[in-house]
Amino acid sequence: MSTHLTSRKRSSLWSEILIVLLGLGLVIVFGAVGLQGVLSLVQTLPVTGEKAYWFISRSSGVLAYLMLTLGVMWGLVQSGGILRPTIPPALALGLHNFLNWASLVMALVHGLILLGDNFIKLSLADVIIPFHSPYEPLLVGLGVLGFYLMFLLGSSFYVRRTIGQKTFRVLHYGSYPTYVLVTWHSLGIGTDSWLLWPLYMASIGGVILMTMWRIANTGRGTSLSR
Repeated sequence: MSTHLTSRKRSSLWSEILIVLLGLGLVIVFGAVGLQGVLSLVQTLPVTGEKAYWFISRSSGVLAYLMLTLGVMWGLVQSGGILRPTIPPALALGLHNFLNWASLVMALVHGLILLGDNFIKLSLADVIIPFHSPYEPLLVGLGVLGFYLMFLLGSSFYVRRTIGQKTFRVLHYGSYPTYVLVTWHSLGIGTDSWLLWPLYMASIGGVILMTMWRIANTGRGTSLSR
């Protein structure tokens, strides 16, 4: 019996190590590609038009928001445990982790690319210090705070064993205030935000429905996974 338990613990440990290595690998590759893309854009954007930086920022911001929404919704599916009989836990956790870091990378591009914009003229301090920006300080500050919370949540996967499952779970309730901050930032900033309202409404509606589904199925996922 003890040998069987030891074997299961070793298998679980190797699965978590594999997830960590996979997550780090994806982050490094995704980050390298993103950095290369940004460096290429820096060289070409000045000659493509003054609004190019803003367009890239808006596009990457929308992608970041989409991935954040998918990450939150997938986290609710995963925590409910309904798909555990059909989807391996390692794959489910790896997908959740990837969505979080992909959203972070896109959010980083979203903010840093604006350093080249000559209209709003943001400095590095404006981009990384909450509420420091002279342009829409509240809304930009909410976005910066949301980014740091996203980074905290994404990093928590790699210290899960150290902080314990209970603390890890409590920490991940921070996904909700993070989502609210980023949604507030997205809804309020930019003169063309109204064009994206269908996207935001679909995202908010989806997260609310998934949360209600998760609450309704509390305990059911646990029983199914036994």
